[in-house]
Amino acid sequence: MGYVYYPPIPIVIPLVGEEWFELRKQAQELALKTGRLKGPQSGSEAERSYGFLAQMVIRKALGLPPIDPEKDEGSDLTLPSGVKVDVKCRGGTLPFEENYEGSGGFMREAKHNFFASQVYNDKLNANAYILTHLETPKAPKGSKTPLPGTPSQRKWKLYVCGWVSRERVKKEGVYLPRGSITEQGKGWFSYRSDEIEFYNRHLQGFKDLKDIATITPEDVKRDEERPLSLHLTSVDAVRIANDLVGLGVINKETAEFVKRDLGINGNVPPILSPNQYYHLLRWLKSKGKVNDNNIEKLMAIMKEIEYKG
Repeated sequence: MGYVYYPPIPIVIPLVGEEWFELRKQAQELALKTGRLKGPQSGSEAERSYGFLAQMVIRKALGLPPIDPEKDEGSDLTLPSGVKVDVKCRGGTLPFEENYEGSGGFMREAKHNFFASQVYNDKLNANAYILTHLETPKAPKGSKTPLPGTPSQRKWKLYVCGWVSRERVKKEGVYLPRGSITEQGKGWFSYRSDEIEFYNRHLQGFKDLKDIATITPEDVKRDEERPLSLHLTSVDAVRIANDLVGLGVINKETAEFVKRDLGINGNVPPILSPNQYYHLLRWLKSKGKVNDNNIEKLMAIMKEIEYKG
């Protein structure tokens, strides 16, 4: 019997106490020992240690041998079925949230990121990925919290979110070249490397960490053949649909279908500041192309923001 589907509700593992402190130390030592590869996809020492720590936690749960830094098999671990798996881990001081509030009061869906150079690297032979998130104590501004921390810190938590086949990431993940912008919380940032976005709600989850060992080559194949899923926040999907209406690619009825299907009620906030919309309308008014009625229509959709010091 192979893997049995479970929704991608993260398993939360508190990494507190002396035993986990020792494991955090080992992860840091591995990151130091293996050094840094070239390119932004290699990550900082802290980021690399996060990946080692996540892999160690999973190996421990499955009863697999410790990491051998001298052995490069092209993947992080091999399951009893022969499926080769890479463990992906990104971390931060916030907990992993499947949905979080963004600008305009609309909820945003959580996503995971892959370095495109790793997904398309034929020398890496992983069949599937396990996606995790490490919640850490606070660090100095602008840097990642380094391992191992201290034995008394209680905020170290690993979220094991689910798994996905490598081919499915290639097939339906959204490739975003370096410099592309993406929304995070109530702000935006640009990617410093070529990335692939894949949304958490479309992973296959685990009821227990030991379920990882049940994944078979047949399960991987079935995942590869799943129908296409939407890998955008619902808000971004509506934004794009509205743009496509303006470009004449789709009609308003199709854009309304997107809103209904994704459960979006009301007008989504723009990417640019509302003040830039108001500025354009006032310029058009000065050219005699629009009037106050047009500005009033915009007021019903978005509010101008005043400087308050």
